[in-house]
Amino acid sequence: MPIDPDLQNVLSIYRKLPPFDPSISVEEYRKITNGVFETIAKSVNEEVRNVEERIIKGRNGDLRLRIYQQKPEAPALVYYHGGGFVLCNLETHDSICRRIARLSDATVVSVDYRLAPEHKFPSAVIDAYDALKWVSDHAEDLGVDKDKIFVAGDSAGGNLATVVSIMARENGEDFIKGQILVYPVVKLSGRTPSKIEYGARGILTEEIMNWFNVHYLNSPEDALKWQASPIYADLSNLPPALIVTAEYDPLRDEGEMFGALMRKMGSDAVVVRYNGMIHGFLNFYPLLRAGRELIAQIAGKIKFS
Repeated sequence: MPIDPDLQNVLSIYRKLPPFDPSISVEEYRKITNGVFETIAKSVNEEVRNVEERIIKGRNGDLRLRIYQQKPEAPALVYYHGGGFVLCNLETHDSICRRIARLSDATVVSVDYRLAPEHKFPSAVIDAYDALKWVSDHAEDLGVDKDKIFVAGDSAGGNLATVVSIMARENGEDFIKGQILVYPVVKLSGRTPSKIEYGARGILTEEIMNWFNVHYLNSPEDALKWQASPIYADLSNLPPALIVTAEYDPLRDEGEMFGALMRKMGSDAVVVRYNGMIHGFLNFYPLLRAGRELIAQIAGKIKFS
């Protein structure tokens, strides 16, 4: 279907930004991209009953969490932000987490995992799992239902959400109730038809994805490890997944393929494609009806599972 008319406001924002230059410094690209997302996040007021930050001990040092609690003794959602493992932070996804908490009544725990290139693979993976395990171990202290812990993330965050689900299974742990993967990157090597068709220009191009990979991975060989590309993992006996894709997203095909492989290996997976949408549309939910519908769908998945 045609691009959603609501996207015109989003695209106009991107047209005002300088074109991507692979020689750009990480600091400059963060300033540009994070600035856009933080401005959008601050444009809405999503009231949550209680918001606090905690510093926890991870295997590789301190980890910062932001905890949004709308209702005690409710489910918990551990959320990992997107940004190619290089960009974004707690602030860029603050309003998303607030709205999910408000609509679902869940306690949302947003994870400030370490970013590349300062901290290369598998640093983000280790932080993501340590944060999840801490939530499970401290469920009573947090006032959440220990039998209803979900993981979620968008783009690179979707990668981390499913990787920690695989790690938990490998460790013989079954505390994850479900996965919510929003246009996840699950294959850091190779091309797909959607990458070829939509990766030549737009918000997320193959050039930008390659730039992310260079900064995140230690070598091209890392892309073949399931901890970086979970599509190469054993996908059996995993928590049920809701996988969201966007019609005009270069990552569309790998996300849908991932869902098909999960089902083939015996795990439950539902794939929902948002037609007319592009990569990153969740961050622009204040401007997009589809973004608001997606958050409502995420909240419903948590509340009624």
